Amino acid sequence: MTQIHNRDKFLDGLAEKLGRPRIREDVPHFEPLNNLSQTQLADKTQDELLAILTAKCETLLADVVLTAPDDLRETLLKVTNAYGNQTVMISDDERFAANGLADLAAGEWPEATVTKWLPGDEHRETNITNASNANIGIVFGDYLLAESGSVAVETTPGQGRALHFLPVHYIAITPKSQLVPRITQAAKEYNRRIVAGERVGSVINIISGPSNSADIESILVVGVHGPLKVTYIIIED
Repeated sequence: MTQIHNRDKFLDGLAEKLGRPRIREDVPHFEPLNNLSQTQLADKTQDELLAILTAKCETLLADVVLTAPDDLRETLLKVTNAYGNQTVMISDDERFAANGLADLAAGEWPEATVTKWLPGDEHRETNITNASNANIGIVFGDYLLAESGSVAVETTPGQGRALHFLPVHYIAITPKSQLVPRITQAAKEYNRRIVAGERVGSVINIISGPSNSADIESILVVGVHGPLKVTYIIIED
C-alpha cells in the first residue's frame, strides 16, 4: 500500500491557515441519492457490453478490433501497417512477451523503428522526445469501459502519460474479460488492489478515443490535445 509521508504536518499547517483547529473526528459517510452507479449496465453480458462499447466508439471516432489470442500479432501488424508503421513506441510491459509479441518487446517490428519507455527519472526527457516523435504508441490497457467507450491505463515506471498522448496514433490492447460496464467497476478493482497492498500506478488515465475539441461554433477538431487516431484491440479470451 502507498505510504503517506508528513500527513499530520501538512494537515496541521492547513488548519492553521484556515484559522481553526484540526478536525479529527470521523467524517460522516456519504450516502448516495441512488444506486445508479452500481446498477447501470450491470446486468449486461460481455457480448452486450462489447456491442455498447463499439457503438459508443463510433461516436468517439475510435476503432474497435477483435482478435483471437493466437492472432494478436497478425492483427496488430495490420493495424500498424494501416497507420504507416515508421516509428513505434511501446510501454515497458511484460504483457507484450506474454501475449506472443516478444519481437515487439525486443524492439523488432516489420518496417518500423521501435523504442521502449525507459523507467527512471533520468530518462524523462528521452521518453518525452521519443513519444513526441512516435507515429504509433502501443500499450496494454487495464480495463475497457463500455458506457463511455474508454480505456483505463495506469501511469507506472514502465509507461508515463506522454506515451498515451503524444504519439500520432494510439493502440490499446485489452482482454475482453477486462471489459466492464462503466468506471464504477474499474475504480472498485483498483481500490481492491490498494486495500490488498498491491502497487497501483500514480495516475489512472481514462482515455476516450482520440483527442476531440469543439469551438464555440461546435466545429469538431480532432487531435489537438492527443492522438489523431485510436484503436482498441480486444483479445477474445
